[in-house]
Formats: sequence, C-alpha cells, structure tokens
Amino acid sequence: MARKGLENQRESGMPGGGAGRKDEVGGSGVYPMSGPHPAGDAPIVGQTGWGQGTRGDAGYEDHGESQIITQTVTPERCRDIMTKDPVCCLPSDSAAKAARLMMQYDIGVLPVVASTQDKNLLGIITDRDLALTVVADGSDPRRTTIESVMSRPPIVCYPDEPYAKVLQTMEEHQIRRVPAVDHSGRLVGMVSQADVALRIRDRQQTAEVVGRISQRAA
Repeated sequence: MARKGLENQRESGMPGGGAGRKDEVGGSGVYPMSGPHPAGDAPIVGQTGWGQGTRGDAGYEDHGESQIITQTVTPERCRDIMTKDPVCCLPSDSAAKAARLMMQYDIGVLPVVASTQDKNLLGIITDRDLALTVVADGSDPRRTTIESVMSRPPIVCYPDEPYAKVLQTMEEHQIRRVPAVDHSGRLVGMVSQADVALRIRDRQQTAEVVGRISQRAA
C-alpha cells in the first residue's frame, strides 16, 4: 500500500497522488491595468516602463527590486502612436448625437467625415465647440447640425510622417488631438495627447511636450 502511494506521489507531484486535495487559486494581488487604451502599433508604456526594476541586476541584488524585462519598440512614425479607426460622425448628424458619442466613448473630439464608407475627412468637432457654439448660444442641440458648428479645414497629420512632426503641430497650434489621414484624405487614425503619454518611452520628452501642449490647448 505504501508502495502504491509512493507511485501516485511521483505521478502527480503531490503526496498521496493529490487525492482529496483542492487548491484554491486566489487573486494575484496585482491590480489590472486601467483602460481602455488606444490601439496602436507601439506597445503601451505601463508601470514597468516607468521605473520598476530600473536598477536591473544591481537593484535585485542589493534591494530586492524586480528585474523586469519588457519589449522595447521605439515608435518612429505617426502610425506607431496613433489610435486607429477612431469614432467619427457625419455633417448631417445633430449636435446632440455628437455629445452622446463623446459621452459614450469618453472622448472630447470627433472627426467629421463625408460618409461612413469612404471616411473622407471634412472637419472636426470638439466638446468645446458644443459648449461655446451650441449650449452658450441657447441653440437646440437636436436641431443644430454638426456641419454648422464644426471646424474646417482640420489640421491633420499623415501615418508615415515622423511622430515628432505631429508633436510640433500640437505645440504650434496648441491642440491635443490631430486626425491622421492617408494621401487621399481618408481618415485612418487620431493622435492625441494620451497617445503621446502612453507610447513614447522618453519620459522627459513626454513630460515636456504634454506640458507645453497643455498650457493653452483647447
């Protein structure tokens, strides 16, 4: 009998072959990453990228810090940091619909496209536009069309441009979001201040850029 128990232990790796044993798997104690995060080609710079385990082997040996190895991909182009396939609206949509979309997706800007099929970019509407042009004027948001309050032509960037160029555009125009279009004018993405903060690994550059954009950005 003892021999049989020993064989069971060898097969299962647990005393007695694990008979009658139940292991409870609890939480890991690690909080999940907050979200949602924009989709893009470059990895998101999470908590590990902002300092944990930065001393590497030395930190592990003398302070017990975690040595965390993360994938290193350096974004170079706008396509690397932009949010792909952004939510958009039509010129004929009402201001009320634009407000609902902003609330639903927790965003402050909507690109305005000619149609949902070709997505040719015509303009852009922001939460500020709705507040100052519709609400402050006492207009009926259900009857006010987006075409009557949107900004055009929009300031844009291109996916194959260096991302440094769109950062310069944000600083020059003091804006936090820039739609990305292909060379036919079709909407393909959106570069926002959040994309910059999440995907550019140079922390000093990110802090400086975000600070300058935020000074008077709309």
